Amino acid sequence: MPRRTVFRTLSYLCMHDVIQLLCADRRLRPFVHATSFAPWRKRYLKLRHAESMYERALRHTPTDDDACGASDEALVHAYDEALAAMHLHSAPVHLSELLCAAQLCTCESLPSPQKVQRFLVPWMLGRVGAEEAFALFDHAQAVELLYFLRVFLALVRLSRLSQPSSSSSTQYHQMFHVLDADCAEALDDFFAPPAEAPRTQQFTTEQARFVEFQVRRSDLVCVQAYAGTGKTRSLLAYAQRRPHQRFLYITFNAAAARDARQRFPPNVDCRTMHSVALQHVTLPDGQAVGPLRPRDVARWLPQLPVGKSTKATAQGRSNTLAPTTVALYVLRTLDRFMQSMDPHVRAEVHTPWSMTQSTDLAPQAVAEAAQALWDMIGTSQAPNGRRVPCPHDAYVKYLQLHPEACVRLFREYNALLLDEAQDLSACQTSILLSARGHCGVIVVGDVHQKIYGFRGGSALAFHARLYPPTATFHLTQSFRFGPEVAAIATKVLRLKAPPPWHNEREHGAWLRPRLTGHGADAVRVHGAPMARPHTRIYRTNALLAREMLWLASTLPPDASLYLKTSQTLTHRAMVDLLRDAHKLYHGQADAIPHGSPLRDFAAWKELEEHVEAEEGGDGKLGVVLSLVEAIAAPDFLERLCGLERQFVNDEKDASVILTTVHQAKGLEWDRVLVADDFSPALQARVLSLRPQVAQFGAQDELNHMYVALTRARRELVIPPCVLQWLVASEGLFRYRLTGKSRSTACGQCHARKVCLVQLCRRYAGTSRFDDRVDTLGCLRCVRQQLADDEDLEDFVRWIDMCGVSAATGQLSTTAMARTLRRYQSAAAPSPKRARTEPAHHGAAPRHERARFACLARAERAERYVHFLEEQQSRVEMWMALGSSSPCTM
Repeated sequence: MPRRTVFRTLSYLCMHDVIQLLCADRRLRPFVHATSFAPWRKRYLKLRHAESMYERALRHTPTDDDACGASDEALVHAYDEALAAMHLHSAPVHLSELLCAAQLCTCESLPSPQKVQRFLVPWMLGRVGAEEAFALFDHAQAVELLYFLRVFLALVRLSRLSQPSSSSSTQYHQMFHVLDADCAEALDDFFAPPAEAPRTQQFTTEQARFVEFQVRRSDLVCVQAYAGTGKTRSLLAYAQRRPHQRFLYITFNAAAARDARQRFPPNVDCRTMHSVALQHVTLPDGQAVGPLRPRDVARWLPQLPVGKSTKATAQGRSNTLAPTTVALYVLRTLDRFMQSMDPHVRAEVHTPWSMTQSTDLAPQAVAEAAQALWDMIGTSQAPNGRRVPCPHDAYVKYLQLHPEACVRLFREYNALLLDEAQDLSACQTSILLSARGHCGVIVVGDVHQKIYGFRGGSALAFHARLYPPTATFHLTQSFRFGPEVAAIATKVLRLKAPPPWHNEREHGAWLRPRLTGHGADAVRVHGAPMARPHTRIYRTNALLAREMLWLASTLPPDASLYLKTSQTLTHRAMVDLLRDAHKLYHGQADAIPHGSPLRDFAAWKELEEHVEAEEGGDGKLGVVLSLVEAIAAPDFLERLCGLERQFVNDEKDASVILTTVHQAKGLEWDRVLVADDFSPALQARVLSLRPQVAQFGAQDELNHMYVALTRARRELVIPPCVLQWLVASEGLFRYRLTGKSRSTACGQCHARKVCLVQLCRRYAGTSRFDDRVDTLGCLRCVRQQLADDEDLEDFVRWIDMCGVSAATGQLSTTAMARTLRRYQSAAAPSPKRARTEPAHHGAAPRHERARFACLARAERAERYVHFLEEQQSRVEMWMALGSSSPCTM
């Protein structure tokens, strides 16, 4: 093909695809390395990579000063190179200088300066989005233009760090952040594959690609199936296409296995991991299978460790831990051992973190007690002669320690089908993936729906370094929700950092997840009235219980509630539990009936210690403890009776359904309201205020948030905690200046035929920023409000500096020429100053603004770190502006 055709073809590919293509055909490397191919895209990626390496060096204590200096030098070089490519005479610190840069920078890859100007002014005024560039220009030029804009915005951000601290230009205003996010979103949409409309009887291209793949006995196939993408349907089709082969379908619980037996063909055996393990493990004669209770463990272990609580206790109360509390810590240690791949109990790994934080118990003593209990389970005998039952996770652990026991089973099948593989523990994963070689293994699930970490869910089956897959498939087209919910879910997933096993040099750039949806849906924020019936999804049982009591007293008489939690915590069980809690709190423990979960506690103090020892503390007993203020109230029993009358027995009859994210997993409803108790803390910022969560605990919290958001089919209401993440990633609102219209009038001074400043409400009813707006007033009235909002001040300043007419809202050719002359005259030194000022070796001339590269290395690092640290307060300020401004959400 001609050289120009190759360039144009490559320009329509995202950089990840270009790199993959280069790996497949080295002959294309000269084309990609040519200076005329995508110069601004490569320049932006180089600047972004250099800043990422620089930030990483600052965030970690450097062991090699030379390496830290190398990252600093690389960032300075990329900054100077981008500044020179834009032909800017001084470091840019104002948005109006973008117009000058577009006039000065003329190259074949960009549209003409006159055309660029006609796009830039409406874009910076908020009248059009960045995606409008693809409607105005050739697509290859539009891509380059958006990367050109992102390079400029990055230069402004870095240049502002070098300005004097007294200057207002040191503030990194929200407006720059929103513009950069707008460009990023438009580029993502352009490079994304076109959405494929799902058909009832046919498969999507992604599903068909997986169904047609022929697995061999040596293969490990990973299928990353996002929410609502039809993973079970794909597995069903895979088995139906191969009636001559035998499959073993492993699922998470017995209910799912029963449902699968009704759906899958006869050549598929549907079982749980526990049923497979129990079949191949021989237990001692007479040993029962069942859970271990703390009171029994305290009797079985005569040398149970003794300890005290390190937390402050009420006056007159002893801080010595009850034996049942210590026994519970031993059981938690044993649970973590049984879920792991370790052959023995290890104090540094398996003892609960909460124990070391709130007690003085010796971890080694607790670990030894757990190992002794494990030995008792193996013999089924306690020292006092009593029989010790075998917990369900124990016989699975036995199978992991002796994997040869089920080799014969694996050889009977052509492949294992592991559904919901992200919920498998490390122990279960080790057993099932050891089948590779004896039969094929197909791992199916959504690593982002790993929310059962407290039960051992590890998602290790997707760990590409421990278990390298033969083939990987992605199902991204959801059949459940539309494009709005898909966009919100995608933004939440993109907050997650790449997994720890991913190495860019070995695996290439990390593919950011992207969901597509179909049909009509809507996303709104808390505060708007919610139609009935609807479902409320909570992160914790504690908030669910508090709002349950609140709803019972605020809902109209004709409204009803349905509690959709665990099978053992129905609304009747909840009411009975709260009545028993009232008795325990008021010292009537003897009146609690047998069979109640609170019967084992003699006093409220024991309940507090028990919940403290539980990992997470969000079970039934944690719910009771969270309602202590309501239980202590004199009218509690009366409120409880009112709540009992509000409940219905059938979900179909309920006005409001209350559930937790763990119970909601795998389900869906038309209208969903997500509660405001999903709260991963804002972590480190990576480039242009985009947060990225790397810590394990925060990643798990994002998984919970993602699961809750993707339960909605038609309408989703997001809480402030989700909105905070969206603000951090792309901005809450932006200003725009309308054009002159005869029908418009200022609401403050009532002047007619004027341009008005409007405040756009993002996520008020759509994912687009300019769908709903609130008018602030004309420019003359708005200038009186600048002291209250520095973002508004920055917006008005750039209007004044670049010469946009307050009368028409347009930028004339004469005004543009005047702006360019002003910029060039400010950059050029006067002859008198040039003769009188001495030269400073290694420093920028005094007539120039101080560049980021002109700072001393230590000062540059200090200012950059300060910039990163202040971003959380910046996000909180934007949230406050959003709630106190006319666009209250």
